[in-house]
Amino acid sequence: MWPFYHAHPAPGRLRPLSAAAARPTLATAVFVRIALVAAASLVLLSACDGSGDDPSPLRSPSQNDATIVPVTPAAKPDTVPEAAFAIETTTTLGRIIRRAGQDPQAVMTRSLLSATCNADVLVIATTQETIHAALLCDRFWTPEVSLIFIGEEVALILEVAEVRFRVLIETLSGAQAEFTVAGIWVEAP
Repeated sequence: MWPFYHAHPAPGRLRPLSAAAARPTLATAVFVRIALVAAASLVLLSACDGSGDDPSPLRSPSQNDATIVPVTPAAKPDTVPEAAFAIETTTTLGRIIRRAGQDPQAVMTRSLLSATCNADVLVIATTQETIHAALLCDRFWTPEVSLIFIGEEVALILEVAEVRFRVLIETLSGAQAEFTVAGIWVEAP
């Protein structure tokens, strides 16, 4: 057995500890064992939910059913044509693929012909369809911003989620706009 030495020996000489002094006391041994058992228990408790099954994945606050307030779409405004149908699931109209060091690639995009807001209804006319959305007009573009989008190739996402409805517009040149709306309707030309 290796001899143990005092941490602060007398000057000039190290003195070995006696065998009795080198052994931990019963209280120290019990304390170390309790600490190890407690640490192991905390690790196990944090790894599972106590049911013995695999740990369940953590849910973000947005997935917590208690915090979700479902949004009901607004009634179809009178200015929206009867032929326009309500969007009930998220719909992607075109796509723009961007890769580093390459020009953006347009996939089934459309030209944005006009975008206006009157009587709290946003109307986005493209070469493929006309989109109507319930939006307070003070949240719409200024005439200067409209110039950035009108006449451009665009991709649109009409998002229908449990917590919101959104219209997202992206141009091939990189401009983006997003509107949180109360309902979305589409009319084919």
